[in-house]
Amino acid sequence: MISNRYAAVDLYMPEQLHRHIRDATGAGKPFERQIDAWWLAISVGVKASQRRPMEPGAKTTKFMDGTIFGRDPWRIVHLELLALATEGEEVLRHPTKVIAIASSYANYGLEWLINECLIGDVEPSVTILNRLDPAALG
Repeated sequence: MISNRYAAVDLYMPEQLHRHIRDATGAGKPFERQIDAWWLAISVGVKASQRRPMEPGAKTTKFMDGTIFGRDPWRIVHLELLALATEGEEVLRHPTKVIAIASSYANYGLEWLINECLIGDVEPSVTILNRLDPAALG
């Protein structure tokens, strides 16, 4: 059993990005839940080796809290492996820092998803699948 040390940590994204993600979430939309969009965005950021830490004073929106990781415990393993690879073992003692690392990758990925896949006249789900082709990500 994996312990959820992240249950008390809130998850935020930049307000201007959240509006697009909120609109792309739900029945018949590209993402069932906002956490799914955030998770895909982490993957995009990692693949591109790009991070965008939250700007100090930036307007943010809380979209979830860390209790979600109790329902999807595999995400805890992924968060910790990402933090370990990015910052080293010491960071694992600080759940808020682990989330901050994931968020920095997600912020890049969210912006990419919105600009490349969600804005435009083409069906977003198809665009996401096409743009996630490894060649498109570099």
